[in-house]
Amino acid sequence: MSKSTKPTTKEWLALYEASVTFKKSACWEWMYDDDIFGIQDPETGEISFCCIMGNAGEHFAVAGYLGNEGLDGILKMLSGELEPDDPDNMFVQKCLMCSFEDRTLLAPEDLRVIKKLGLKFRGKNAWPVFRHYAPGLFPWFITGQQCRFLTHILNQALEVSLRCRESKDILEHKTIQTYFVRTSKKTSDGDIVWEDKYIEIEPFHPAFVSFHITDEIRVRKLASIQPDKRLALEADTFYIPNPVKEKGRPYYPKVCALLDHHSGMVLSFDMLSNLSTEGHKCIELLADFIEHTGKKPSKLFVAREETYYLFLDLCNQIDITLEMVEHLEFAEEMRFGLLNFPSFQ
Repeated sequence: MSKSTKPTTKEWLALYEASVTFKKSACWEWMYDDDIFGIQDPETGEISFCCIMGNAGEHFAVAGYLGNEGLDGILKMLSGELEPDDPDNMFVQKCLMCSFEDRTLLAPEDLRVIKKLGLKFRGKNAWPVFRHYAPGLFPWFITGQQCRFLTHILNQALEVSLRCRESKDILEHKTIQTYFVRTSKKTSDGDIVWEDKYIEIEPFHPAFVSFHITDEIRVRKLASIQPDKRLALEADTFYIPNPVKEKGRPYYPKVCALLDHHSGMVLSFDMLSNLSTEGHKCIELLADFIEHTGKKPSKLFVAREETYYLFLDLCNQIDITLEMVEHLEFAEEMRFGLLNFPSFQ
């Protein structure tokens, strides 16, 4: 984070004050994590969808899930589409979060800000921590703009929660995908005026990438090989929870793997920093396997949409049946094996 984007002392102080006030309310005693409502950023117009956590007495936090992508992520977790123990949970979140932690979980940067502001916190779950979450990226320190928005999120989440103490009727709406939102606008004097609105949110449609081979001679050679009906492969793409720091914010690498669908043997895999820019490495795994073995699979099984679209163009080019299935037994075993391997802890 460059110095120019860091919150000012005044912005930090406003955020910490808002967090202290929010915590004192203990609104998680009557608010549940599925009581979702929106708060609009006065600066950008972006809507965050708020989720207040702590009713179970374990993790105390308020998160503002950003835009329809952020909303899609939290809805998948709440609906059970992503199981609570699914490792993907930590990679799909797109939000600004204020959580209340033990001192041991704070980074030196957090402690320096608290000391500079002259603030004191003591006890279990007493220390505010502010982070930005984005898919594929390590939770990171917030910028000045994010600090200001998170301050509004805390203040307005408290406002909404207090109104919901006796009744949560304001959160209900008969129209699907319509949410109660605290919208904002600035007056000519620079003040912010907040209003209640019900806004229908468009479903999130992720943009998937697909790659193909541009060498026409190579394509013809691969296409001319007859598919082996006895050979089927699994292809999967997934994050591993070991952040890599090169320049700037650390990221979670993504693994692309090819496995034999019948034996479970790992045939090839590679690690990517970004699927959109390096996805061509994945189709190279398949093309190289065919060239080196002289065998072409009759089917390629995948379980994720992103993997399906990643290989779609290539499979069409060289005549391989691409099939979407609910789960991949051997790819999942490989994935959880990597997660439990000591070097990946």
